[in-house]
Amino acid sequence: MTDESASRHFRNLIHWQMGQELAVEIVKLVGELPRGRASDLLGAQLVRSAGSIPANIAEGYGRFSKAAYRNHLSIARGSLFETQSWLNLLARQSLISPEVVSVLDGRCEELARVLTARMRALESGNGAIREVGLGYEVADES
Repeated sequence: MTDESASRHFRNLIHWQMGQELAVEIVKLVGELPRGRASDLLGAQLVRSAGSIPANIAEGYGRFSKAAYRNHLSIARGSLFETQSWLNLLARQSLISPEVVSVLDGRCEELARVLTARMRALESGNGAIREVGLGYEVADES
């Protein structure tokens, strides 16, 4: 892989990195759930939805059109909200604490903002997103 192709890899995308980190946290969380039929089923759904977020970002990035990439970002965003729904259900069943949900919800909301900004930038062609290190900046689209 050349330096140029390495810099254009989906692993360098901040939204992929954020999604992957969220998925890692979810896998750890599910591993700590008490064993039981309900928690096992809910945990499996949660891992699937969380894992789908970075997977769809990567798949969309590998497509040949901005429209396909944007569509996959939309799917990733949908999986993000599905993840929040599963977290809420686990909390309502007292399988995880409200504090854990609050922290993960915050990460989900931050990722949702980044995905939305990226989708809008792709849609308009005017907005630009600069990915810098582990931080990110969204250019003003107004």
